[in-house]
Amino acid sequence: MAVMRMLALTIVGPKEEMELVAREMVLSGGFQPMPLDYLISDGSIRAKVTTRRDNPYDELLTGLSSLWSAAGEEMPEPFPVTVDQSLSLDRLREEVERVTSTVRVWRDRLEALEDRLEHMEASLILASALEEAGRSVDDVTGTRFLRVVMGSASNENFKRLLDSIEESPIIAREIRSQGGRTWAMVMTFPEYEGNMRKLLNSIYFKEYPPLPLGVDQLEEQISKVRRAMEALKGASRRRLSENRDYYERLFSRVYTMQRIYDLCQGRGEISGLFVLSGWIPEDTFQDVKDRVQALAPRSIFSVQDMPMRGDAHWAPTMLRNSRLVRAFQDVVALYSVPSYGEIDPSLAVAITFCLFFGFMFGDVGHGLMLMAGTWLMRRRGIMRRSFATVLYYAGASSIIFGFLYGSAFGVEGLLPSLWLSPMHDMDRLIGTAVTVGMLMVTTGMVFNMVTQYRRGDFGRLLFDGGGLAGLVFYWVAATVLYASFRGVALPVPSWVISLGLTGLVAVMVLRDVLARVLLKSKTSHQEPLYLQAFEALHGIMSFLSNTASFVRLAAFALNHVGLSLAVMMLSDMVKDLPGGLFFRGLILVAGNLLIVGLEGLIVFIQTLRLEYYEFFSKFYRGGGRTFKPIGWDNPRVRIGGGL
Repeated sequence: MAVMRMLALTIVGPKEEMELVAREMVLSGGFQPMPLDYLISDGSIRAKVTTRRDNPYDELLTGLSSLWSAAGEEMPEPFPVTVDQSLSLDRLREEVERVTSTVRVWRDRLEALEDRLEHMEASLILASALEEAGRSVDDVTGTRFLRVVMGSASNENFKRLLDSIEESPIIAREIRSQGGRTWAMVMTFPEYEGNMRKLLNSIYFKEYPPLPLGVDQLEEQISKVRRAMEALKGASRRRLSENRDYYERLFSRVYTMQRIYDLCQGRGEISGLFVLSGWIPEDTFQDVKDRVQALAPRSIFSVQDMPMRGDAHWAPTMLRNSRLVRAFQDVVALYSVPSYGEIDPSLAVAITFCLFFGFMFGDVGHGLMLMAGTWLMRRRGIMRRSFATVLYYAGASSIIFGFLYGSAFGVEGLLPSLWLSPMHDMDRLIGTAVTVGMLMVTTGMVFNMVTQYRRGDFGRLLFDGGGLAGLVFYWVAATVLYASFRGVALPVPSWVISLGLTGLVAVMVLRDVLARVLLKSKTSHQEPLYLQAFEALHGIMSFLSNTASFVRLAAFALNHVGLSLAVMMLSDMVKDLPGGLFFRGLILVAGNLLIVGLEGLIVFIQTLRLEYYEFFSKFYRGGGRTFKPIGWDNPRVRIGGGL
């Protein structure tokens, strides 16, 4: 019900206006580009349209990021700039090259120093270990009878190496283990050197040829290299500090054009005109159009309305719900995103999910524990906001049903029961659960009828087992069963009811025939008669199974009380033992935590099952594509030169 109506928008205009249009679309944050292949299906016309898939500004942003990465700082927050001649690709490329050329040289020098420092530190580790053993590098590398390789591998890979060389002429000696890596010396005979190196390559062994320097010399050289690296970083920081305003504005100028061209990557060009197409929500279109036309008066707008019939599957789906319902969109998305034009069940799920959870987990104390635990995990970043919201409201529903049941921490009688006691009013509990099931099945069938109405399939709406015929059959059969259980006489003779139910079954079996004859329908599905009969029988059986499945609401409500009583009985069994008060408290705390954690998880899963299998199966198809508008934020830009 909250699926927004979409418009397929195409804008045609000259290049100088198209950049202004694209910038406005980026800043609006409500436009999803559409590939021209969707718009132009004629191959001869499509061949005349040229498109550009690469973004030339990606490379410039990568270069600019080196200014901040070299100084060890975070990238600045970009801001939109006005599109003018100063933002041409050639001019921006020249500016970026000029400001980054020196930094690029420093960066290359810094990378070379980092490699040299790593080699020296590795040589220092090896030389120190050999010196402690009274040996020198020449002692192990200057022999003609052995081939010696020194280096390091991860601890896990080094263990693999040891397992692999047990029956081979290779010796590996660990020198030192630190930082998750093992430094080692690996030796073998000259004729087996090739096999040894293949094995080392397979475990990503990084070789460091030992430098002909002593420990003191290596320490001195390492100190010099580190000072040189700090000097280069200091120069980069000073350069950035002295020109920060200019660099940040240049970054924003390039970023603006990068976002514009990111939007326009699928654009088309023909005879000097540019074509930009995409999806936009109907309720925002007029405002965006007014702003764009003020900037680009020569551009032409073409709009195609996408009716909410449920058959435009290629259109994206945009959901708009209240803050509470938005959290339950993720519960729906776990099953599937609604297709365009389909009913969004998020509101119904938000209501019924809390209802079902509270019904099965009704307890004031345990509901408070669930809410408190959810709040704590959300505050510490352990749980996603949407999932935390779902659990938070589920806990609130548990508290409400706890007052209705008069239950707190599994103990009935601590609070006055406002409705019923699960242990003493079992018949009412089961009856309520079945009634809720009937209402849910009915709601699903009504939603299905609305969907068929939108598609214009009146044959399925009137004569299908999931349509009006099935709904009437369901309620007539339910009324008959209720009357037989209660011993109530119906005002209609039984033979009339039997004849009516038989007629409704015949209507469901002859669905397509009736649609063609009575409604003159040409688009209705024309399945073989035996398949329609099987489908009708399956629908009748599902009425019973779907309704009976809701008995689990009462079953888990009783299970909650029984599990709580078991915890109380265990705590009473130890109260007279030495230290009984302590052990009783321990059992009560651990037992209640187990109930909230384990039973809460089980009830959560059972609630999802009722939603997905008993409710969604009546009307919901899903398979939609989420509306993903292009916006100003660009998560691809990362410090250190990554796009």
